[in-house]
Amino acid sequence: MNVVNATTKQKPVYSEFNSDPDFEELLEMFVEAIPEKKTILSDSYESAEYDEIKRQAHQLKGAGGGYGFDGLTDLAAELESACKANDIDRVGQTLDTLLGYMDRIAV
Repeated sequence: MNVVNATTKQKPVYSEFNSDPDFEELLEMFVEAIPEKKTILSDSYESAEYDEIKRQAHQLKGAGGGYGFDGLTDLAAELESACKANDIDRVGQTLDTLLGYMDRIAV
């Protein structure tokens, strides 16, 4: 898997709730947890633990919308779908895209 590092080439992604002071602390905690989520996803892919990838994708799908990151929801849903279909090539491609997107998430 070639993880795309889009951090330097693309703009940061901000929550649609970014300007809401009530969400500030929640968004910070969410963004701080992203590196751990990325590690879990990458390690699971390397270990061919597709059920764990599917579980993580499902969680990210819900969290993305809840925290105002609709793009995260869309990509996580696509990854979950690829896992359910047992389409390993699509899992790898979608995971690369998702990880690159997660690199861009900012507060």
